[in-house]
Amino acid sequence: MKKYATVIALGLAILFGVVAVILANKWLSSQTAQDTVMVQERVPLTKIVVAAQDLEIGAPLSKENLTLAEWPKSSVPKGAFNNVAEVEGRVAVTKLAAGRPLLAAELAAPGSGVGLVALIPNGKRAMSIRVDEVIGVAGFILPNTYVDIIAVGSQTGGTMKAKTILKRIKVLAIAQETFTEEGKAKVVRTVTLELSPREAEQLALQTHEGGIHLVLRNPLDEAEETAKEEKPKVAKKSGVTTLRPRVYTPRPAPHDVEIIRGTSREKIRFKNVESEDRI
Repeated sequence: MKKYATVIALGLAILFGVVAVILANKWLSSQTAQDTVMVQERVPLTKIVVAAQDLEIGAPLSKENLTLAEWPKSSVPKGAFNNVAEVEGRVAVTKLAAGRPLLAAELAAPGSGVGLVALIPNGKRAMSIRVDEVIGVAGFILPNTYVDIIAVGSQTGGTMKAKTILKRIKVLAIAQETFTEEGKAKVVRTVTLELSPREAEQLALQTHEGGIHLVLRNPLDEAEETAKEEKPKVAKKSGVTTLRPRVYTPRPAPHDVEIIRGTSREKIRFKNVESEDRI
């Protein structure tokens, strides 16, 4: 009997343990459900307009690519919309991911058009220039990057001169694309820049008078260079030594004068004919 008593005790312990685990699991599940219901009741929700699919820059907005999603009322982003009709027909000026709330700052003004036209701010112009792999910085000039424009031309005398004529110019598009995958270079033949009317005239004149080069710059670099331009140093011509011929002048020879007085004679020697100094 004692032999079976140990086995029976062990079996009862296992049975009671399993029952305790099941009861604890049910109790925890009921508590989690109650907490979830309490959280949902405490957080008020509202509906805002979000993108139903990935949208590229310049894409027109419609009922097909937009939807309403529930959002915590206390954390609604500034500039969000509550009705699809408010944004229908407008154009995205940035790339929008599916499920992302639509904000007023990311949309073009109503009636601004579709495509690249919607990306041009008031008072600005879009101008395309022809580039090659060198001028286009090996294809690393992409939409929404910034460049400086250097003019290259010849001066009087045939010397070449380079000067930065425009600084921090935004690139709107390359070829016909207003968005590309970030970091991937793409060699194209045309680049579209965002310019003021005066800058557009200056660039158009330079493209006819001489060459241009684009210099890619860091978009966070907003500091303007204040250093004065250094004038190119012109090498001074070294003077040419002129050799003058030397005329050999013979050393003056002594000059003898003989004085005769009666029957006596006296010879006096001078340094030369013109000198009165005696030797």
